[in-house]
Amino acid sequence: MDERDVLVVAGPGDVQDVVLSAAAAQEVAAAVVTAADEVAVRWRAAEAVFIAGDLAESVALRALPHRDGVFLVGEDPAVLALWSAPLGARVISLPEGAGWLGAVMTDPGQGGGRAPVVAVLGGSGGVGASTLAATLACLASVRSGASALVDTDLVGGGIDLLLGAEQAGGWRWPRLSGADGHVGDLRAYLPAVAGVSVVSMARGPAIDLAREPLAAIVGSLRRSHGLVVVDPGRGLTLAARESLRLATRVVLVVQGGVRGVAAAREVVRAHQLEEAALVVRRVRQGVAPAVVGEALDLPVVAELPADKVLASAAERGEPPTRAGRRYLAACRRLLAALLEDDHG
Repeated sequence: MDERDVLVVAGPGDVQDVVLSAAAAQEVAAAVVTAADEVAVRWRAAEAVFIAGDLAESVALRALPHRDGVFLVGEDPAVLALWSAPLGARVISLPEGAGWLGAVMTDPGQGGGRAPVVAVLGGSGGVGASTLAATLACLASVRSGASALVDTDLVGGGIDLLLGAEQAGGWRWPRLSGADGHVGDLRAYLPAVAGVSVVSMARGPAIDLAREPLAAIVGSLRRSHGLVVVDPGRGLTLAARESLRLATRVVLVVQGGVRGVAAAREVVRAHQLEEAALVVRRVRQGVAPAVVGEALDLPVVAELPADKVLASAAERGEPPTRAGRRYLAACRRLLAALLEDDHG
C-alpha cells in the first residue's frame, strides 16, 4: 500500500460510497476490502481505517493490535457505540458526520509529518493562558519561520486584540465556519502579526463553531506552518473539546495557589486531561510547582514568573513578546521542550 492509503472496510452500499467520495475529494488513495478476514494484512500499513458498522463485530472478533486512526462509520448510533471501545475507534455517524470524513482523512490523528498542535488551557480564570498561547506562537514564528494562533473561545472577545491585530484585514471565524474537508493554504487570507497567522473570533453575534470546520482549518494550518497554537478558552463547548482532541500536546496553565490548584483539578476532570503538561504561574505565598504536579498527578514542564509588563502591553495592543526577559526566557524554554517532545 502507498503510505497515504486509507483502508475502507465496507461492502457495496452507502457507507462505502460516502467514504470513497471523501477520499476522492481529498485526493487520498483508498483500498477497499469487503470481508473482515482481508483486514489483517493491511491493518498496520494504512494511514487510517474506516470500518462500516455492519462489519464492526467481525473485525473486532479478529482481535487485531491496537492502532490509532480507526473510525467506525454508519447510520446506527447504537451499533457504532457498541463496537467503538473494542476497536479503539472513533465514531462518525451518517449522514450528519459525512462532512467530517475529509478532515480526518487529511489528519487521522497520527501526525503524518505535519506541524504539532499545542492547546493552551487555563486551569482557572485570569491565569494568562491566552497570553501564553500568543507568546508561544510569536516565539515559534521566529524559530520556524511561520506559526499559527487559533482562537476557539466563543466568549473571549477575539485573540487578535491580544496581538493588536483587531484592525488588521483578513478572515475570522464567521468567514471560515463553513470550511469542510480539505482546505488549501490560508495564509494569504488571514490576519498576520510578526509571522503569526491568526484565526480569531470576531466581535459580534456568537457563532456555533462546529468540529468539522475547526478540524479542516487546523489541518490546513498544520500543512503550512511550523507550529499551531490553539486557545480553547475554559468553556465546556464542542469547539473546546474538539480543540483538545486535535492537539498533539495540551498545556494546562495553573496558578500556584490552593484555589488555583482546586480549580485546575476540576478542569482536568471535566476535560479528562490524562496526558496534559502543567505550566505553573508563580504567586506569592503559593505552593511549590512539585506540589502542584503531585496534586494534579501531571508533570510540570515550566514555571512562569509574574510579569507586570504583560497586562499593560495587552491593554496597549502590543504583542506579548514585549514582556520582561525572565518571562520570555521561561517561554522559550517551554517552547523548546514542547517541540523536542513532539519530534522525539
